[in-house]
Amino acid sequence: MRRFNVKMDGQIAVLTVAEKGSFAAAGETLDVTTSTVRKQVEGFAAEAGTPIFERVGNRLVPTVAGGICLPEIRESVRHARLGINRVHAFVRAQAKDLRIGYSSCLSESLLDIIARLQPEGSIPGLKSLLTQQVVSQVLHGKLHVGFGFLPIHQPDLVVRTLMQEPLVACLPAGHRLIARQSVEAEDLVSEPMIALARKALPGRHKEIVEYFEGEGVFLKFACDAYLPKEALWLVSRGLGVALMTRSSAVPLRPDIVLRPLSNQLLTVKSGLFGLRDLHTDYIKEYVEKVWTATAVLRPKPPKSQSP
Repeated sequence: MRRFNVKMDGQIAVLTVAEKGSFAAAGETLDVTTSTVRKQVEGFAAEAGTPIFERVGNRLVPTVAGGICLPEIRESVRHARLGINRVHAFVRAQAKDLRIGYSSCLSESLLDIIARLQPEGSIPGLKSLLTQQVVSQVLHGKLHVGFGFLPIHQPDLVVRTLMQEPLVACLPAGHRLIARQSVEAEDLVSEPMIALARKALPGRHKEIVEYFEGEGVFLKFACDAYLPKEALWLVSRGLGVALMTRSSAVPLRPDIVLRPLSNQLLTVKSGLFGLRDLHTDYIKEYVEKVWTATAVLRPKPPKSQSP
């Protein structure tokens, strides 16, 4: 069988020429000579048995064959970089250089614990508004452990729920539901709703929608809010009702009233996550410390009644 002879630098050269449109521009990007890029691309083309680029005007553009192989090359390079990043993460963990990241929108109670348990001497990883940005950096090996809102549907990640907070209804002053002690699902049938972080946390939004649909209520969303502060402002203007945790509504505006939902099973979950194949002893020790410290944030299981 003929020996397969496609090198990684050739694949990177092909991708860069496709992006930059010339050997010279690709060479500047990769910090190598134009002739080096040309030889790498020609070597790849020789292995493929057909030209990968053709000249159109002043640019090199992929041939039909080049267009066919580019997606696979891009995926090959991505996986190679991902593998190297994960090895780097493993080496840092072995050296007890733990990198963590978190969503800054988490409850203050959880953020205080994260700050308190930041390993001494470790470099802060990432503070982000979006859980998804933290997830991405964990998946790419740039962070060891991330904290954010759940659910997270990534088979490569181990996820642990640290706390759950029941949702409350944020109502504008004077709203008809303020007279109630709690809000029932059917009370929101005709209410315009404000979707909080629908794009940033699609999993959480889906859980809320599906819960109400299970109760026979189809929520009508009038507008979107990126952050709780924006949602509260929209509520104060009478544009709709927002569902969020009590901690997210702090500091509460004087023109907004909170009412609990009658069913406390509808909650927002927060937790930590890390790569399934990168759980060194040091990372495991850190995760257990966080789990123990956050026990105060989780409801205690009911005591069994002795007969």
